[in-house]
Amino acid sequence: KFFWDADRQATLASRVDRLDTLLFHKKLGSYKDKTIRIERLAARVAVALGADSSATAAAVQAARLAKADLTTQMVREFTELQGTMGGIYAREEGLPETVWKAIGLHYLPIAVDGEAGPSAAQLGAAGPVWAVVSLADKLDTIVGLFGVGERPTGSRDPYGLRRAAHGALRILIDLAPLTGLAGRPALGELVAEAAEGYPDRSTLAAWPDGHAEEMSRFLVERLRHALESRGGDRRNVRAVTWESLDALRPVDAAAKLEALPGFTSSAQFTQLATAFKRVKNIAGELKGEAPIAVAALSVALTEPAEQALVQQLTACLPRVEQSLARQNYRAALGELSELGPSVDRFFSEVLVMTEDRQLRTARLSLMAHLRDVVRRVADVSEVVAADK
Repeated sequence: KFFWDADRQATLASRVDRLDTLLFHKKLGSYKDKTIRIERLAARVAVALGADSSATAAAVQAARLAKADLTTQMVREFTELQGTMGGIYAREEGLPETVWKAIGLHYLPIAVDGEAGPSAAQLGAAGPVWAVVSLADKLDTIVGLFGVGERPTGSRDPYGLRRAAHGALRILIDLAPLTGLAGRPALGELVAEAAEGYPDRSTLAAWPDGHAEEMSRFLVERLRHALESRGGDRRNVRAVTWESLDALRPVDAAAKLEALPGFTSSAQFTQLATAFKRVKNIAGELKGEAPIAVAALSVALTEPAEQALVQQLTACLPRVEQSLARQNYRAALGELSELGPSVDRFFSEVLVMTEDRQLRTARLSLMAHLRDVVRRVADVSEVVAADK
């Protein structure tokens, strides 16, 4: 009661400047510095998640106050109440429910499974605001600490980076059911926004050698762990997480993973998946050269097997694009599965690496187009057992 009465003599807003006395990290400044960063980042994250102007304004306010309870006597005595007390004090001050709930719950979630709190019912109308603030805080932590060379090693993770990554990924994967937001941001987009909060490392290119690559590997590994922990088959998980950080969207990866098992036992899909590693390897022989347009391949390629594949790919492309635009990955996989017999026939009847340079380029171009359209959905070669 003494702490309660004493703490309530000052508002959370009046405590923000006191955060300058609390060190976040010796190379990253104080909690006041972190507050400034996550307030700025919250506005950017809100756009990426698809929050409206009202939720964005509430998120910026909540981000400004999120760490203020670290200066209260209650939290200094009972550190496990950080965040919780901030939410309670904000509620007692009469701040909107969306703001005080976002403050009170912004350390959550701390796990990746779909049952990890908070729930949609617990969040209520505060869901979008909470998601923005929680994600901004976790992104700032991950990007900041990796930027200065701090990273988990083995079982050692003194800064809780795995926990922060798991929480961020839980938000991104379950964004719509938790908050009603429809954003589908790529991890690279969010990382770039967070990096701008550090003037000396505002772009990943400015980071010390290896730090950005380590962070990228870490985030992809954590996403794979998240999807596997929800029951995803390891091969299927790798198939939907092959992309670079700039293109990897956690919500899309989860949706693709949900769709993939329905096709892995199909004979046509298995034909495509088995041949796809060869498709990728052969397409790589273009060595950076721009492939010939699909429309021109029907003239350049005359063998029956390659003509059949060109025609089927030409018909398939717009349908796959339409399915991807609707995030209908089952439909996209269904379209791609139908390519399996034609791809199998192509490799049985056609020598790609012919001595005729123009013909070789046309056949390599066909492989490049096939590789690119399939990988828009998944790297299906990953779903085939290694001994096949």
